[in-house]
Amino acid sequence: MSESLNTKPVPRSILVFGAAGHIGKPLVEFLHQEDPQIRLRVSTSNPERVDDLRREFPYAEAVVANYFDLPSLESAAQGMEGVFVNTPSGTGERFAMTNLVAALNKTDSAVHILRTLGLQPEANPRHIPQHMHDSLLALPVQHRIARQILDESELPVTYLNFGATFMDNFLAMRGGLVRERKLIWHNRLIPFIDPRDIAEVAGRLFLSDNHRHIGQFHTLNNGHDLMRFSDVAELMSEVFGEQITHDGSKEGFFKEYGPYMGPIADELWSFFEYERANEVVWARNDFVERVLGRKPRTVREWLEEHADLLLK
Repeated sequence: MSESLNTKPVPRSILVFGAAGHIGKPLVEFLHQEDPQIRLRVSTSNPERVDDLRREFPYAEAVVANYFDLPSLESAAQGMEGVFVNTPSGTGERFAMTNLVAALNKTDSAVHILRTLGLQPEANPRHIPQHMHDSLLALPVQHRIARQILDESELPVTYLNFGATFMDNFLAMRGGLVRERKLIWHNRLIPFIDPRDIAEVAGRLFLSDNHRHIGQFHTLNNGHDLMRFSDVAELMSEVFGEQITHDGSKEGFFKEYGPYMGPIADELWSFFEYERANEVVWARNDFVERVLGRKPRTVREWLEEHADLLLK
């Protein structure tokens, strides 16, 4: 057989974990639009959300699946050839991924699994501070555990690593923008990406017959924006036509977000400090552009689209 031939079966049924989220939702919509014949199954860990999923995705089957409940995973994965795996922050990945691997091995139908990760791709795990190992947001620790378990399973996994922050995170910062025209956030250096572009990348990989993506670790960003949040404030000033200032102080962060984040605010700040200590690892790449066949959305374009929502 020629080495140039693609050999991956295109899934005719796909299970999407976290279908109500900012990646899962546009992924389900993209798959249905691109190929309405694909059998879609959407899951939630909250039984009270099943009816919401049915209303939102009337063309899909809605089920309850919990990473910590093996029977529910086995039921959700039954007959599914494609599986999109996205776990919430704070997930204990060793137990969750051990259960998922057991369920997928038992059902034995998956031909392509996409697993999302959030890792600085080249950072040395030995440099992760000890206090982060017990953190509620220990992505650098937990996501490495997830990858190790999936690697050892020899299941057909492709990793989608978010080498970026999500543009829709700006919506969580709108309080300071509305009140004071001030962007209040840690002055981290980070690439950016629109979750809708992540969803389309995932969809196109599912629909691809290129087997070479199996086993690969793809880092995603928009290939354009690598900036600090003080730079973002300057860009907002240009886009919005009025002065937007920036407050990257710890005091400002905790005053703004502490009242409703609680202990998560401290965990998040510590995570940002860890990333800042290793920020030289960040690099823009064109993987998303090559998969989409177009330029990914830029921060400027996203801000232009959401200006009213951010300022009013």
